[in-house]
Amino acid sequence: ESIALLAFTPLVMACLHEGCRPLIDQLSKTAQHYIWLGVWLALALLSLVVIAGLRHWGALDFNAPSLLGLVVVVLAAHSLPILVARMLIAGYLSIWSVLNVLVNARAGWESSQLLGDQALVFVAALLAVIAIEMVQAYRLSEQKLAQRLHTDPLTGLPNDLGLAQQLAQWPKEANGDMQPMVVIGVHLPDLEEIDALMGHERSNRIEEQVSQIFERQGMRSSVARVRPGLFVACLSSVIMGSRGADLAEQLRARIEWERTTSGEALRHLRVGLTVFHRAKTRDIGLLTSAVLAGCQLSLTNRDHPVHVEDDLACLLDQRVAELSWVQRMRATLNGDGLNGHFILYAQTIRDTRHPDVKSFEVLLRWQEPNGEIIPPAGFLPIAERYGLMTLIDLWVLQTTLTQLAASPWVSAISKVSINLSGASLVSPTLTRDIASALKQSGCRPEQICFEITETMVIADTVAARQAVLAIKAMGCKISSDDFGTGLSTFSYLKRFPFDYLKIDGEFIRHITDSRIDRAIVESIQAIAFEMNTITVAEFVENIQQMEVLRQIGV
Repeated sequence: ESIALLAFTPLVMACLHEGCRPLIDQLSKTAQHYIWLGVWLALALLSLVVIAGLRHWGALDFNAPSLLGLVVVVLAAHSLPILVARMLIAGYLSIWSVLNVLVNARAGWESSQLLGDQALVFVAALLAVIAIEMVQAYRLSEQKLAQRLHTDPLTGLPNDLGLAQQLAQWPKEANGDMQPMVVIGVHLPDLEEIDALMGHERSNRIEEQVSQIFERQGMRSSVARVRPGLFVACLSSVIMGSRGADLAEQLRARIEWERTTSGEALRHLRVGLTVFHRAKTRDIGLLTSAVLAGCQLSLTNRDHPVHVEDDLACLLDQRVAELSWVQRMRATLNGDGLNGHFILYAQTIRDTRHPDVKSFEVLLRWQEPNGEIIPPAGFLPIAERYGLMTLIDLWVLQTTLTQLAASPWVSAISKVSINLSGASLVSPTLTRDIASALKQSGCRPEQICFEITETMVIADTVAARQAVLAIKAMGCKISSDDFGTGLSTFSYLKRFPFDYLKIDGEFIRHITDSRIDRAIVESIQAIAFEMNTITVAEFVENIQQMEVLRQIGV
């Protein structure tokens, strides 16, 4: 009973502390201190009242002042570090034991009774220390668990929960609204492929390198790894001002430098970068969606590798609209055309030397349920961003060859041109899909010409060249589309063995009036002649243009 009463205060205090902490922690630090101090004093007084009553009835036979001293020591030790608490209680017991021995020896107590009292107080103090250490150990383990829960184990950066915690504590303005923040997002869309092809360790190493780049830029405390391949940094717009884009550009330059110096792992890695100057949201889901949308836009815009927005709202609305398009395109590819469908048109290609030769180019459009025709600029960029181009190209190929085979004048058609996207050109199944479509339709390979747009993004030019050579080996033709508009026009000619050069309409529209446009077309024709390649002109709208092109040799 004596031991239980002595341990009563710290044990009950430990239970109350852990049970009531979620409520108490919402108060200020000063209020918490006074609340716990009051609880301690109440329990200590309750213990003394109970013990005094028991001693009055003869149930206890030891020193109440000594017990009060122990309670005071435990009360003081509770708010101190665990090592100091141990030293305080041990020192109290040592001093109390020596004094008690001297006092009781002079009073003539028997040694057995003295040792019994000392053992009783020692065991009670030991239980007090155990209670304090249990609370301390629980707190430490809870802190470690919370840290692990909010920390990414690979990079040591905060994870999505850690970022959500930072946003929940983000400073407020005078009116109570959240202060705007500068958000910088980095997305590595090829990470899953690297993981599958090169192994988990290689992809992990790449992410560790990216996190180190953030650290070198002094941003480690502000960045989080929200998911594999996606990093989000949140900085105060009050401090950053309009320097978010400059910081993102520095970050991009550093990543580019790492890509060119760290070997094959990063060299062919695509990196999307986006910046929001005045973002206001504590919703981690909305923030992640906006960052992904911005990074996807940066990947499809070679002229602006860092996509910059002022706020999240416009981009999120755009993303909702794009996801609607994605859903409808996927549905029509699966045979459900209730909400619109793809439709093919044939545009005639005339031979200036042999007018009787019939050739045409296949053009893709989207038809709404009300009959409205949407041009490719309205949906193909969305299909590129969301990885649908390989499926769309395959649908165009299969549909074209099926309709061509069913046409009564199939044998009279010299050439059918079909566009290929950059994604399809590096697809490992491209040549197999083309061979299968030719076999099922029965069309002759020499009737089919595949057009490659000069300005499209090709992730792997080596794989693209191998695909082009394989297509030509089947007997199909290869044409360059929009020739003359890219930044690397002539290296493009050396990279791919074209059968046709399709001159962009920008140089054709005013060819009858512009000496510069005519000179450009003549130079392209001269190069094509040396390469034994046929030229094709776009946007020919009248007889005068056609006559000029015939004279040049197009």
